[in-house]
Amino acid sequence: MYDRTFGTEWDNEALTREAAIDRAFALGVAAACGNERPDELERVMEAFPGAYDRSIVELAYDEGRTKALEAPPDEPEAVWATLVDGGGEPRAPPVPAALPGALSELTLGRSPRTGPPSSLDLPAFLRK
Repeated sequence: MYDRTFGTEWDNEALTREAAIDRAFALGVAAACGNERPDELERVMEAFPGAYDRSIVELAYDEGRTKALEAPPDEPEAVWATLVDGGGEPRAPPVPAALPGALSELTLGRSPRTGPPSSLDLPAFLRK
């Protein structure tokens, strides 16, 4: 399942964080379906030397494995198709579910708010 969707011929330097999270999630699903690939998971994790990125990859793997184990008992191919689409993308985003609330609510990717910060706004009773 994993090999057919992702393949194993990829370059560590070209792997983005998002692609690593998708691969780790898929590896977790495959592991729960009886097709564990610890060597491939280690290779994905080696692409990111930092502890933060490695922990996110581990969380995505755990989330994929958990979702596959929680799925109704069915054929492994059906569980795989339920959780991972044909292009290798998880059908549900693995990161928000895998990250603690404080980390998933970071605003770095959002565009800045226009106008003054709320701390500089006048209270309603001071406005005419």
